[in-house]
Amino acid sequence: MAGSNPIYLSYLITKDTPRYGDKGVVDIPRTREISRGHTSNNSELHFAAHLGTHIDAPFHFFEQGKTIDDYAPEFWFCNHPHVINYAASSEEIIGTDTLLNQLSAIPDDCDCLLINTNFSRFRNDDKQTYIFHNPGISPEVGTWLRKNTSIKMIGFDFISLSSYANRDLGREAHLAFLSELRVNQEKIDPILIVEDMDLSKLNACPSKVIISPLRFEMADGTPVTVFAFYG
Repeated sequence: MAGSNPIYLSYLITKDTPRYGDKGVVDIPRTREISRGHTSNNSELHFAAHLGTHIDAPFHFFEQGKTIDDYAPEFWFCNHPHVINYAASSEEIIGTDTLLNQLSAIPDDCDCLLINTNFSRFRNDDKQTYIFHNPGISPEVGTWLRKNTSIKMIGFDFISLSSYANRDLGREAHLAFLSELRVNQEKIDPILIVEDMDLSKLNACPSKVIISPLRFEMADGTPVTVFAFYG
């Protein structure tokens, strides 16, 4: 895609990658090294599926929901992204009462909604705030988006849809986005959730976004590389 000026909207996974609740292991040992006389360099990856920039599949919170491997290749291409800029504060629950005007302005053809809160400024400089005092998104936003838009993914620049300070509400919010929903007997598709995105370089709405998941069997979620294109 020459001339489209791609940028990454995802973070590199490192041993210092923030973890929700500061729990779990992040280890990337080098198991073979040419410098130590081996014939090749090789590594192992030891970390949770929901680490760094990652996507939640419906199966994460809904037993009958789809896993990552259930989605066709074309699903991961988003040709009509839309950006909402909103400066969220620590532990704030972002609701429809706050964002209704911006939510109502989402174009009809939008397939990927990005919420840029600038909360990522804490990711490197104040990791405790980033991990334990992140904002969250209310269940009402998930239900509203599924009933009123055609988006298939939502992404944002804080560690989880669930505010760590409001985890019970966060579980409800995940279900609002991912579990079964019917309106007048019509089944409404879930909205997959991309957490811990790097939106710091996002100075305008991209023309295209590609979500590239690490695919493994029965994945309830997985790290993703996210590309944004302009032009």
